[in-house]
Order: sequence, then C-alpha cells, then structure tokens
Amino acid sequence: MSVIDKKLTGQKMREARLKAVIGSQKELAEKTGIPATIISDLERGKRPMNATWATRIAEVVGVSWTYLME
Repeated sequence: MSVIDKKLTGQKMREARLKAVIGSQKELAEKTGIPATIISDLERGKRPMNATWATRIAEVVGVSWTYLME
C-alpha cells in the first residue's frame, strides 16, 4: 500500500467515524477494541490498514470493510 493509499484510507476512515457520530479516536478505539495509537496512525496515514482492523472499524461506523481497503 503506497503512502497515498494509506492517506486516502485514513481520510475515508475519519469521514466514516464522524458520520457515525463517533467524535474521537479514543471512542472508536473503545468500540472496536483496537488501540487508540493504531486508530490514530491509521487516520493519519502512518500505518497500512489490514482486513481485520477494516472489518472491526467498518462494523462500528456502518460502512463495508472493502470501502476502507479500496
């Protein structure tokens, strides 16, 4: 996954989180069981998304996991 792809994934994730009225990365971390540091890295495009995280995040924010991986 390129830097551009990671940044785009992070933008999609942030937009989906905000649309789901989850106001903070910490709240998303609590709901998904993914550490807040990983949530932060994903949203900032500092870490590549994987299918496990995408599935857990997608279930909470109400999008498909493939949307986050595209």
